[in-house]
Amino acid sequence: MKRFYLLGLFTFLLPVILIAAEAKTDAALSNFMRVSKPEGKRLPISYDTAIVKFADEKNDVQIDLIGAIHIGDKEYYAELNEIFKKYDAVLYELVAEENAKPTGRNESQNMLSAFQLVMGKVLALDFQLAHIDYHAKNMVHADMNPTEFAQRMSDRGDFAQMMSRAMAISSRGGNADAQSEEKMLGRIIGGSLFVSLALALKRVLAEEMMNQIDDAIWLIGGDGSAIITDRNAAALKVLSRELQNGKKKIALFYGAAHLPEFVKSLEQDFHMKCTGIDWIIAWDLTKDRSARK
Repeated sequence: MKRFYLLGLFTFLLPVILIAAEAKTDAALSNFMRVSKPEGKRLPISYDTAIVKFADEKNDVQIDLIGAIHIGDKEYYAELNEIFKKYDAVLYELVAEENAKPTGRNESQNMLSAFQLVMGKVLALDFQLAHIDYHAKNMVHADMNPTEFAQRMSDRGDFAQMMSRAMAISSRGGNADAQSEEKMLGRIIGGSLFVSLALALKRVLAEEMMNQIDDAIWLIGGDGSAIITDRNAAALKVLSRELQNGKKKIALFYGAAHLPEFVKSLEQDFHMKCTGIDWIIAWDLTKDRSARK
């Protein structure tokens, strides 16, 4: 199970449970991603990401946190592009020089992106950088540059911390983990008798990601890291600038792993109130896309 866990972690959380009807924001990652499954049914139908809405009614300001996973259905990214048109500014993540605009042609120039591309092909999913329209006028870069990021990673000792935590996670399961891996492999093989291997793998991976999501956020340093905390601080600095420039409706479009700390910052530092949560289907787990061209 831990091998699948680490695979999912680095694919969805480094650059990815139902919530009560009232808008309460217990800032846990599991509140911003979910696997949807009809009541009484065994198979999941979708893997979803959240749009968490915040408002400052006194100043007529709306800030939405739009969680992302970095490989998903092409329709997922098309829907996001339409949603983005509603905002004065969409602040996006990308460790790159200031005002960098992804083109979709350079997505494989680093190891993580190349790995995501490979996983996208295996799972019959598409890559975020190839489909999000970063050249729209309201898209605003809101992240660290590579030099700053590398320095903060070094200062915090993030890499050593992640390796240590990964070893701790891998060593604590023992025989129970081996049995879980065998069961998971059986679910994949059994599922592939009725649908494609890609769809069977997606269904299992989506549920395993949710089962292990607490370990995931702990591993990448959710209690303070360059990957989450320092990059969030960079984004919030841009958010403050955009608010000072008179923008009233702003989206923060970041990987779902960043949302718990964003929630705390909006509530505690920006004195904003959560007004609701919407969901978008990132993976449709009912359609077999493996035969697409």
